[in-house]
Amino acid sequence: MTKQEREEKKKIRMQELLQIEDELRKSGVKIIAGIDEVGRGPLAGPVYAACVVLPADFRVPGVDDSKKVTEKQRDMLSQKICECAIAYGIGVATAKEIDEINILNATKLAMHRAIKEVQDKLPEGEKIEMLLVDAVDLESEGIPQKPIIKGDATCYSIAAASIVAKVARDSFMKELDGEYPGYGFASNKGYGTVAHYDGLRALGISPVHRKSFLKKFEANEDSKVSKKKFYAVKVGRVPGIYGTWDECKMQVEGYPNSEYKGFARLSEAESFVGPEVLESMKLTSDIYAYEYAYEEKASAPLEDGYAVKAYVDGSYDVATGNYASGAVILVDGKTVELSKLYTDDAGGKLRNVAGEIKGAELAIEYCKKQGIDSVVIYHDYLGVGKWADDEWKANLDMTKAYKSYIRECRKNMRINFVKVKGHSGDKYNDMADALAKAALNSK
Repeated sequence: MTKQEREEKKKIRMQELLQIEDELRKSGVKIIAGIDEVGRGPLAGPVYAACVVLPADFRVPGVDDSKKVTEKQRDMLSQKICECAIAYGIGVATAKEIDEINILNATKLAMHRAIKEVQDKLPEGEKIEMLLVDAVDLESEGIPQKPIIKGDATCYSIAAASIVAKVARDSFMKELDGEYPGYGFASNKGYGTVAHYDGLRALGISPVHRKSFLKKFEANEDSKVSKKKFYAVKVGRVPGIYGTWDECKMQVEGYPNSEYKGFARLSEAESFVGPEVLESMKLTSDIYAYEYAYEEKASAPLEDGYAVKAYVDGSYDVATGNYASGAVILVDGKTVELSKLYTDDAGGKLRNVAGEIKGAELAIEYCKKQGIDSVVIYHDYLGVGKWADDEWKANLDMTKAYKSYIRECRKNMRINFVKVKGHSGDKYNDMADALAKAALNSK
């Protein structure tokens, strides 16, 4: 189809859409308003309504149902409509109002607000003589109206209103995407796309979501998305793990190509950010503050075939740079306590985790000397086991050496690692911690 043929087709379509308005004007009706809404179906954001009063000589080919017009064309047409209209108004009903009064009543509220704005803008002494509406009962407005089924596809004024409403709402949803990143509002405009549902699972329900629309979604989720405990930032201003959405938002809002997700368990959040982020985090005892919600039994039973339990922990002195390890070994019904101080600079980046790694090595060396060929090592920093099991990449010399050490020892010894909750009152974990601290203060 040539350009000329396309333009001719648009003109024919325009004449079809103008039939209702032309007939009304022939009967003496001058002030004709078209009204339409956008956004009844989305999971988030407001519903928008636009009301337009067009001059009798407004003849712009291309005006049609907003869903049939490209985004670029809608933007251009909306600008022309608003510039040339005798009056136009935009009404909005928020997500909160939708939840409070239901979507139908919220749609009527948005339309009422749009109509009121038009009435206020009309020249003095003039008022809407006929309201063309797409199958929504607006009799309470006290304006003569003509309901038109599929009005945005059959009536010029309603089609124009649908374009104005669509452009206005889309623009607002793009703004919301900046305020509430992670849901894909800029692209999905609040509708239930795969990316949007993924965002809900990761981040929970935002203040601009329609809670009444998400009841079924929530019911189908294993855990409520609004109760996520950990927000993991893999790529952001300061990558790490955060306890609230507000903290997470500070790291990702406006940051190019940010990567983040919410999790119910700490272990999942730690796996998401990976070892490089965890190594770069502040690895002091303070980090364990976020582990209090980690659900794991502190004293797991001894696994079948394993002869010995060993609890390990580490400590670090900021002032000196020294670090220390502690280990409690349960063997043959007795308790063996081990500790060691380290004064090299290896702990500068890993801090107390360096001591915990060395604690694991200390326990293994004891077992080797005693001829013990199997041990379960209980630790409270996730990486101690992840590095050993080759689930995390080692980036520092100490963690690389530790991985090589475990790999070599496993040629002649069965070694298993169990993550427990740190600083939670577990007897042997606390003993290992105390031993490390005592060794650190021994010099």
